[in-house]
Amino acid sequence: MRVKARVRTLAGRALAESMEVKTMVHLARRLFGSYDLHERTGFPASVPIPNRTAAKQIVEDVAATGLFLDFVATLIEVERLGMEGRKYRFPRLQAIVNEILETGYRYDADVRGFVEDSEIRTTRNWGVLKEGETYIMAFLAVDVVGNSRLVREYGQAKMSDLYDSLRGIITEVAEHRNGRLWGWEGDGGIVAFTFEEQNQRATLAGMEILNELFVYNLIECPLEHGLHARVTVHNGPCEYRTNGSELKADTVKRVWEIDSRHGMTDTLLVTDSVFPSLERVLADRFKALDVADDQTFYTYSVRFVD
Repeated sequence: MRVKARVRTLAGRALAESMEVKTMVHLARRLFGSYDLHERTGFPASVPIPNRTAAKQIVEDVAATGLFLDFVATLIEVERLGMEGRKYRFPRLQAIVNEILETGYRYDADVRGFVEDSEIRTTRNWGVLKEGETYIMAFLAVDVVGNSRLVREYGQAKMSDLYDSLRGIITEVAEHRNGRLWGWEGDGGIVAFTFEEQNQRATLAGMEILNELFVYNLIECPLEHGLHARVTVHNGPCEYRTNGSELKADTVKRVWEIDSRHGMTDTLLVTDSVFPSLERVLADRFKALDVADDQTFYTYSVRFVD
């Protein structure tokens, strides 16, 4: 996030007027881990650093390293809960938050931080994931059944158009539940979910994609037997990379492996690492599928009722 000079000035004043330098450094270390203010400002260790100079340096550093949203979220938490047994009030904090909201973010109390407002902007990292950091994420894989046969029967051009329609369905459903389409291979793709209730949202998105595809086949699809897919949800750690190399991460590879070995046509399969976190009303819609002596997955399918 690019932070305007005026917003940085507001943040520096809020910090300088609320804390002494020692406390500011303690706050900065919440974000940086280690932080030497004298080194950053160039002041000798024996010379006290003025409040405004200290605050300005800290704000410039958090902005330069992409931590400004985390910094403001920390101010919100400190104002709400205090720090080291003391309460703090930051003047102009609401004005700073308003500036952030105008750039397309919202404050999420569940994750205690800012995330993108998907109605205003959508980027691959939700505007907040950091390069090289590892996150626990839920992944939803969608794979068209019989792609090679369909291309032979109907031609590449026609199938490309249909797959574009499918991609549109997947993207719309995913973004509605704050997911992001991270990869597309022409006849299927992978959607990422993180933050609060990621397993629940990924599962609901998978169910909705199947339902939307069911309706699409009834009303719009020009193929004689419709377009059919396997959908799989699995979760695990993933190291975020801006170059997209995380699509080769073990968790993502495992999603596709599960899809290939256990996925079924017109069926959503969720793994045993996802299912226990689902709300009961949702979990009751699934059937158990024993895949090994000590392992059970769970399936949901869209079917006509006789």
